[in-house]
Amino acid sequence: MGLITFPNHVIAQFMGFKADVAIAYSSAPGSVSGGSFGIIHPVPFIPNIGYSTIKFEDKQEIIDPSESTSSLLLTTETTIKTINFFYYVPFPVVTISIGIGIGQDNLNTGLETKTIIEETYQNNKQNPDNSNLESSVSETFLHIGLPFWNTIEFHLGYHFMSLSKLDLVSKKSTDLQGSYTINKKNYTGGMTTVGIQVAF
Repeated sequence: MGLITFPNHVIAQFMGFKADVAIAYSSAPGSVSGGSFGIIHPVPFIPNIGYSTIKFEDKQEIIDPSESTSSLLLTTETTIKTINFFYYVPFPVVTISIGIGIGQDNLNTGLETKTIIEETYQNNKQNPDNSNLESSVSETFLHIGLPFWNTIEFHLGYHFMSLSKLDLVSKKSTDLQGSYTINKKNYTGGMTTVGIQVAF
């Protein structure tokens, strides 16, 4: 039944697009913005193409263990962007699409962090510093949808982003006055999306 339903669904689509809004990211401490966009086509064996992005802000306060009046505040704006390719898997009633993606600097994608470093040393505020980093990212994702009339589909998606750990202060231009334990940050996580697909 699934194998019969799937080709008819694809043939009826011809061309279309899917658009999703990000509602959460597992490594983000608060609200997020972004989502994904994809272009669909009926050509067999050729993957559909899409684009994903997620953006959020993260704050960390680190205290100097030997000097309680000294602290470090890191405010990091993180953006993750990928280009992805996906296929539809034949299933009855629901539609399922699976895909993989990649983000690299030479593709104008990947991970970008912009960190503002604000140190208070012995109750005296120092001049803010900046540390901006870039890194590659890999993505796998799954969308499960409920189609209506072979032209509209509402779906739920999950995009898993795999990234290397980052030393957020490694690109600072000045030395820190205090002594802090700064752990590498891991922004690997999953982006949950909701969206719609329209076929023509």
